[in-house]
Amino acid sequence: MVTINEELIEHVMYLIDARKGDGGRLNYILSMLQDGRPLYISDRKYLESLISMYIEPSRRRSSQQQSVEELKTELGRVRQKLERYEKRGYKKAIGRKAVFFFVTFFFGWHAVVKILGDTLPINQSVNPYLFPLFQLDRILPAQVMSVMAQYNISLSQIIVFAWSLMILAWIVLGFVYLVKFVRSRYNPQFR
Repeated sequence: MVTINEELIEHVMYLIDARKGDGGRLNYILSMLQDGRPLYISDRKYLESLISMYIEPSRRRSSQQQSVEELKTELGRVRQKLERYEKRGYKKAIGRKAVFFFVTFFFGWHAVVKILGDTLPINQSVNPYLFPLFQLDRILPAQVMSVMAQYNISLSQIIVFAWSLMILAWIVLGFVYLVKFVRSRYNPQFR
């Protein structure tokens, strides 16, 4: 009698030989199964999707021809999966990260000029289109400017401070994503 584990090993070996899926990942899954270790949830889902995609249809074809209705339902499932993948892709925070990166770069452009202006003789009013943030002192209301003058804060100091906070935010975000990645690789519960 063939056990479930032996059947999975046969399926993985078939997928490797047929060059279906990621060969490196399948070899890793094969070694895990041969050693009797449990698979991570993501590896199990990956294997189930490959089996349902490549092995189960071939079993069905060998036993009987697929009917038109089966093809329609399979096409509907594929369409639903595709829609889910597309929706999930649009919901990712990539757009927000891109905007945050642009704003960081924009503030950084002004902050670097300010920092270099303190050490090198750089004229910050060279072109108002090149450094538009420095033109805010002309737009801001007089009350805001008087409060800034009362606390002895200049607009360029605020720009450098905002840029420093953004750089710190990038470091924190990078650390958070690194921790999530490490936890997902070594603890299958966080996948």
